[in-house]
Amino acid sequence: MLKTLHIENFAIVDEANVSFDRGLNVITGETGVGKSLIVDALSIALGERAYKDFIRDGFPNAVVNAVFEVDNSDLTKLKKVGVETNILTIKREIRLQGSSKVWINGQVRTVQELKALGDLLVDLHGQHEHQYLLNEEHHIDFLDQYSETDTLKQVVAGKYKKLTTLIRELKDRERDESSRNEQLQLYAFQLQELNDVKPQVGELDDLEKERRVLENALTISQHAQTLLQESSESDGSAINRLNKIITQLENLSSYSETAAAFLPEAMVARVSIQSIADFAADYEKQVRSDPQRLTQVEGRLKTLNRLCQKYNRTYPELIEYWEEIKEHLGKQNDPGWSKKELLKTIEVATTEYSTSCEQLSKKRTAEAVILSNAVVHKLSYLGIPQARFQIEVEQDNQENGNVLLNGNRLHGDETGMDKVTFWMQANPGEPLRPLARIASGGEISRIMLAIKSSMSGKDGIGTVIFDEIDTGISGRIARVVGSELKSLGQHHQLISITHLPQIAGLADSHFRVEKHYVNDRTVTRVKRLNEDERITEIATLIGDGAPGDATIEAAKELLNQKD
Repeated sequence: MLKTLHIENFAIVDEANVSFDRGLNVITGETGVGKSLIVDALSIALGERAYKDFIRDGFPNAVVNAVFEVDNSDLTKLKKVGVETNILTIKREIRLQGSSKVWINGQVRTVQELKALGDLLVDLHGQHEHQYLLNEEHHIDFLDQYSETDTLKQVVAGKYKKLTTLIRELKDRERDESSRNEQLQLYAFQLQELNDVKPQVGELDDLEKERRVLENALTISQHAQTLLQESSESDGSAINRLNKIITQLENLSSYSETAAAFLPEAMVARVSIQSIADFAADYEKQVRSDPQRLTQVEGRLKTLNRLCQKYNRTYPELIEYWEEIKEHLGKQNDPGWSKKELLKTIEVATTEYSTSCEQLSKKRTAEAVILSNAVVHKLSYLGIPQARFQIEVEQDNQENGNVLLNGNRLHGDETGMDKVTFWMQANPGEPLRPLARIASGGEISRIMLAIKSSMSGKDGIGTVIFDEIDTGISGRIARVVGSELKSLGQHHQLISITHLPQIAGLADSHFRVEKHYVNDRTVTRVKRLNEDERITEIATLIGDGAPGDATIEAAKELLNQKD
């Protein structure tokens, strides 16, 4: 669940701290005060695109901090994105200069990693998400989430990958002969070119180091000679001075135990200095100016770099490509290859893939009936009593489809062979039509709520946010929607931005977004309301203005109602 949200310099929000609770959290406020900015800020913290326009005018950056408390049961799914602690701190900074920055539990992470994590933490529903529901391409996602088909989908994806790899291999082998020979000739030419050069692993780096030494041979030799002189060969060298020190320590050892104790350390120091001197002597002999070798090294470097540029690859990638074309040519020229055997392997893979698709489809079809009935029941409660809702799971016949069932060829991909469509009839006497063609704004809000309520406990999401789920509804239905949100809040932490008193009256925690003028600038603040403040706020929502005695009493009555 979302514990706290801290916002700085975000649009008209100069600074805001909000501590959310479990259950139903409601956010209210006048139009234009910035209620949706709270959702926008949280979206940024969850990895959505961060626009520089979000930064408050006159400031170099905007910062959003979100702290989540993760139940032990949810840690398993979060481990795949690198989270292993129950308290999760996310920080996102948007900068005028440079790209935005992301920290997860104090460690710098990428926006892509944050997005993957955010999708597991929060389910956010606003107008954009309503459009997501109306897009038929996403209907299969809703059904799969409800049906808990992850294991079956993984099997299907694996079988699909195996089958498509085999089909691609067959197509490569059956490629037009002249084109294949042309490709083979290119591979052969490239192989010969690389064989002639014989680039070795790590050679480029070794040559760069050697060239650096050869180019600076004189300077290196001078440094080595100086080191040798200072360590052992000059009268005042370190070795000579240590020998004198050792002699004096030996003289004092018979009189002082402390002097005797220092003697081994001095002997070790002499060994170390002697090792340095030996190194300097050997290195000075090794490093000599060698113009001929320098020319050879530079020529080799030029050859290797030219190959990297020609093949548009880094040096390690060039070595890898060399091995790839060896393998490719060897496979193409494999006298043991049999088209008949490969076709038989493809036939077996097709059967395995088709079987896994069928199993997944049966699961989806069975769960689609259950979810359809659950949504109809919820819609009836939410004020669409005679609605029909149907989830259709169908397949497309395709002449060259890669799914073979009962003699029919069907289209299939890594998600299986199904196409899922939501159909609905809102009014009696009308035929079922695709959801996108019949749902009004108010209906789509309730359909989304009905689906989410039906899926409650199966999506594994701790926090659900509805940004004005009450669009297009009012009166008794508003209270019913509020009751459903309240119920949904028993399985999730729910955060709802609303303008309806019927929903606000059911909140476990109530926040008001306020606009103030500070130093001639507009700022937005978020305040948690106590019981008296809630009465005033709900009265304001009822009367759409300053509360009076009648609206105050109505607000109290609304708060005292039990659903």
